[in-house]
Amino acid sequence: MRSAVANIGLMLTGAARDAVVVALSQAGYEVHIAATPARARALIARDIVDAWIFDARADDVLELLLPTGRFLLPADNIPDTAATSALLAWVEGLMAQLDVAMMSRGAATATHLDASRWGEVRGVWLLAGSAGATAAIQAFLNGFAQPPPVAFLYAQHLDPAQQQHWHTFTVQNRAFSLRAGEGAHMLQTARVVMVSPRRKVAVTEFGQLTATREDWGGQHTPDINELLVILSAAKLPAPGVIIFSGMGNDGTAALPVFAAAGGRVWAQSPASAVCPAMPKAAIDTGLVQRTADPAALAHALAALYIP
Repeated sequence: MRSAVANIGLMLTGAARDAVVVALSQAGYEVHIAATPARARALIARDIVDAWIFDARADDVLELLLPTGRFLLPADNIPDTAATSALLAWVEGLMAQLDVAMMSRGAATATHLDASRWGEVRGVWLLAGSAGATAAIQAFLNGFAQPPPVAFLYAQHLDPAQQQHWHTFTVQNRAFSLRAGEGAHMLQTARVVMVSPRRKVAVTEFGQLTATREDWGGQHTPDINELLVILSAAKLPAPGVIIFSGMGNDGTAALPVFAAAGGRVWAQSPASAVCPAMPKAAIDTGLVQRTADPAALAHALAALYIP
């Protein structure tokens, strides 16, 4: 049961919108329909909306809502509105996600590290690499007999000419699910969110990762230095980074910022890396606290969280 009425902005159309309006009203939420961007901007200016539900296919809407800092719930996989049972099940799933976020909002204290904001997530770890990292990260994920209470981000350098293929990566360990990080995704346990090589990302206080329209500024994409700075500012629960195989030294410039924000810094052992330059550059900063092959790193991370 909710402790207070929340105001929900709704940017959907058709039968899906009508079904969501009914569910929101029955659940006691105040509904504010924004049929146009102008109406959404008016609601934003009044600062009355606590969360937004919007069509995930509308990139312009995400850019409009992202600066508000409110919880954003992208409505994707909208079923055929002729299939009533499927539509009702879809709405129920949407409402469950909204309920969790609004309960966290009501229970949260001033600190971003309040466990109620992050649910079961006790840590957020970035898995970063370049050439040779794909096999290393597969070996790392395969090293878990069960997923730890950790949300994983995966940042892999990709040549701009090959970026259309970035979503073809799959996770071998079926205990984990994979999300391609375009649009908005909740950071959850047993989930790996692959950071978009095209666009910078932002992390909200509700544990949501969203891709913006701003390009990465560095030579490599995604830019791991920029990403580490973004994650440092997000005040994540128990943040960590593992630098895997790769050429160059991307990430080393931002490691002091990340470590100062309380982040753990680990690296794949250069001897086990196809391209040792990237983990070696991280180790040379003096900030790396643990080095090992990918499977051993998985065992060490599991030991932090699983009794």
